[in-house]
Amino acid sequence: MLNLKKTAVAVLAFGSSAVFAGSMGPVCSAVNVTVPCEATAWSFGAKALYMKPSVNTDFGFDPASLVVDGASSGDIQRAPNYNWGFQIEGSYHFNTGNDLNINWYHISKSASRSFGSQPVVAFNSPISGSVSSHVAGGNVATDPKWDAVNFEFGQHVDFGDNKAIRFHGGAQYARLANHTTSSAGALITTPLVTESYDFATTYNPTYNGFGPRVGMDMSYDWGNGLGIYANGATAILAGTRSFNSTYTDSRGNSLGFSGTRTTVVPAVDAKLGATYTYAMAQGDLTLDAGWMWVNYFNVHRNIAGVDSDMSLQGPFVGLKWLGNVA
Repeated sequence: MLNLKKTAVAVLAFGSSAVFAGSMGPVCSAVNVTVPCEATAWSFGAKALYMKPSVNTDFGFDPASLVVDGASSGDIQRAPNYNWGFQIEGSYHFNTGNDLNINWYHISKSASRSFGSQPVVAFNSPISGSVSSHVAGGNVATDPKWDAVNFEFGQHVDFGDNKAIRFHGGAQYARLANHTTSSAGALITTPLVTESYDFATTYNPTYNGFGPRVGMDMSYDWGNGLGIYANGATAILAGTRSFNSTYTDSRGNSLGFSGTRTTVVPAVDAKLGATYTYAMAQGDLTLDAGWMWVNYFNVHRNIAGVDSDMSLQGPFVGLKWLGNVA
């Protein structure tokens, strides 16, 4: 009888401890990390880009900056208006979530503005007295260009039922240019003489580079074909940075400058967006829209030896078709 009581007490004690342990809250289980089943497919896509290119150094008038309708010539070159561009891509999908992808981005935006008379220099000379210099109206134009071709090898990994990351690595070729021209009339006034003349300048920095690029495409599936994503990548490009510049005026002066050097340029790009996928009999059609940011560090250098980034940002929208190969 005594042994039976001891057994009952032990069972009750064990039961109460189990109840107490269970009151600590639910136990979370680890998310399964998997790769897709083996499949073969092709995909093709295109996006319309509406992006704003900019540089952060004045390449037109150096070191003086002319005021153009309340904005300096440097502002015009640093911040042209938004303009349309495109991205096209093609992929081959194979094995368990692998893909080979090639994509090309292109943007070219020209912008120009005219300006009226603006003071540039005014000072008192101990010999000739008051001296003033004006730019008597002119025009500033700039045409930044961006081309980037990415070669990617990707691996798709699922984290549970609705989260996924595509890890990718490969290479990028990029070409960046920013053709700038300006023309104006100048007026110099002193107590002894007044002189007017016309002048024109050009500046053409160009960079061509190639190097490794790695990144991650992170996505979350809301269900019913809807999803959101955040993508990021970085590249290290080695290439040639060159420029040529000219100055001519109506007094017969003509000057030319040029230079070339090999340099390494880091670059980053990122996207935030949303997708809607519609399942078709012959594959899946995906509508994609979002915002993109791109920056190349110290990619150009002006005559004064000042480095400049070149960046682009803006919205995009596109379609992509994925078709399985039987």
